[in-house]
Amino acid sequence: MKSINKELGFSFEDFEKGLMLAGYIMPKNVQEYNEREALENYEEENKPKNVYFKRVVLAAEIAYQLNNEPTLGRIKFQKLVYLCENAARMNLEGRYQKQAAGPFDNKFMHTIANEFKKNNWFAVEEVLNTGYKRSKYVPLENSEGYKKYYENYFGATNERIQYIIQLFRKMSTDNTELATTVFACHLELNARGSEISWDELKSLFYSWSDKKRRFPEKDVYASYEWLRSKGLL
Repeated sequence: MKSINKELGFSFEDFEKGLMLAGYIMPKNVQEYNEREALENYEEENKPKNVYFKRVVLAAEIAYQLNNEPTLGRIKFQKLVYLCENAARMNLEGRYQKQAAGPFDNKFMHTIANEFKKNNWFAVEEVLNTGYKRSKYVPLENSEGYKKYYENYFGATNERIQYIIQLFRKMSTDNTELATTVFACHLELNARGSEISWDELKSLFYSWSDKKRRFPEKDVYASYEWLRSKGLL
């Protein structure tokens, strides 16, 4: 017979089972082992979905903050997603590939427009801007609907995320690409345990893609120094 705590509305047995499922105490029998294993399997299966949704929510914050900026297009948007994910310590480096325009998660970027539309947050439209097409993130009726999730997921790192958004608010796509690639090179050298010097970083930057040759060395160095001065490296 269960001993019910009248004030709290649950029994000691229920409380003990909760501790078991959370992994604080060992299961007492085969049934409890199976219950805990089923819970762990469920959490593991849903973990990628949760990470994916968190990324969508973070991307929505960037679109919300910068959708009126004429410099925001698909490339700059994706670079800011990358930088803000790092600011939020999401540890997603493995999902990015080395593309000509810098670190790029092709799979995620091909789904983000559908996710925005499905949630009625933003529509991604192609518009002409000084003779060039760019992606514009147009707020929809429920454009602030992501905020309840954002506060829950990113409350602890919001200050750092907003700092990055404001730093890059007016920056051109080319300069954003340059800075993001320099940042990614710095992360790679750090992960290798290599000495992070200007010469090492410069070498890695130019080996990233042949298209990086369009950036003069003085511009790469200026971006490197700028990132350091802003506390991003």
